[in-house]
Amino acid sequence: MTIKDVDQADLSDRAHIESPYTLYRRMHEGTGVAIDPEVGVAVAGYADLVDLSRNTGLYSSSITEDDRGPRHMGVSSEPVQDDVEEILSNAHPIVNALFTADPPVHTRHRKVISKALGPRKVRELEPQIRAVANDLIDAFIHAGQVDLLPAFAVPLPVTVIADILGVDRKDIWTFKHWGDLMISGNIDMLSHERRREVAHAVVDLHRYFVPRIEQRRLQPSDDLLSEMVNARIDGEAPLTTEELLPIIDQILLAGHETTTNLVGNGIVALLGDPALVRQLRAQPELVEPFVEEVLRWDPPIQCTYRRATADTQLHGCPIPKGAMVLPMWAAANRDPEEFPAPETFDISRKNVRKHMGFGYGPHFCAGAELARLEARIAFELLLERLHDLELDEAASDLTHLPSFASHGYQRVVLRFKKQA
Repeated sequence: MTIKDVDQADLSDRAHIESPYTLYRRMHEGTGVAIDPEVGVAVAGYADLVDLSRNTGLYSSSITEDDRGPRHMGVSSEPVQDDVEEILSNAHPIVNALFTADPPVHTRHRKVISKALGPRKVRELEPQIRAVANDLIDAFIHAGQVDLLPAFAVPLPVTVIADILGVDRKDIWTFKHWGDLMISGNIDMLSHERRREVAHAVVDLHRYFVPRIEQRRLQPSDDLLSEMVNARIDGEAPLTTEELLPIIDQILLAGHETTTNLVGNGIVALLGDPALVRQLRAQPELVEPFVEEVLRWDPPIQCTYRRATADTQLHGCPIPKGAMVLPMWAAANRDPEEFPAPETFDISRKNVRKHMGFGYGPHFCAGAELARLEARIAFELLLERLHDLELDEAASDLTHLPSFASHGYQRVVLRFKKQA
């Protein structure tokens, strides 16, 4: 096989962003690999992603070969411009951590986060999350219409993660702004001006959290930030500020982006099937498998990245050392070898929890249980409290966010019966 036999892709093309599953279907019919010359090698097969995720020696999660940590400057061979570097010079030094680190560093960081966001701890948050969700619904239930994302799907997870971290709720929209910029800077193609915006967000986040980290070292509170600052895993020293800042950054991203788009994607899928709406209302226990099928069928995160640490190949496609390799998690979720009739939305799938909506392997999303709980509560309460619920297609904008990595709608407007 020659490189010209491999599927070619333009992941940043608007047509792909609107309908990524067309490319994924084509990849499954071919080699399971596609090349985007501007981004890297995309991998679609479920079994291939299992192997890739486990082989952290060959496929590194660090986008850089040094230990300086994520730059958030987007996927591009173009060097970071001098004026962007000047902005970043005001940021606190960081290192590769958690999402951008490989074992054994990743393992240490993961232990700190898992202790705070493990299943037992997350279950204890249900009353708090339910209260936040009910308060948000109370604010619009009398109106008969709601722009769901800014009124509910964004503030729900951002408020929850702010409470968990122990920071002021008044800052949640600042967190949202930083998070939006940083997730685009993690993997999308960025213009020069966008790089400047991301660099400023990095600096602002550091200036916000460095004094709070120092405060928690001196005066710990009952919150996640204090746990992370003071945790001693296996007798080792606590994490440094250089390690904590990128971890906080990642928690902010995982703490809102995934749940926001999971709720948005899920409600559009749900309201397109009135029989499923009736079924979930009659059997609320089915909301849980419904959430899992949304994560398989139309996940909020389509792909992440790895860096090849040596020359290799996959299904005849050469992958040179240093090349970007993209695990296409959403494509693996449509692999017919793993999920029969993959394009059918089916909450009764026996293996639905085998989806890769949260990734796979050592870097499986540390906040997965929190996102699952937030989404389950969101759908339960929307179905329970909003009667005659339907999608207002005329008022909605169901084009997708301008990202090939983060997948969600621009505007989702719902109509329902007004309540006093």
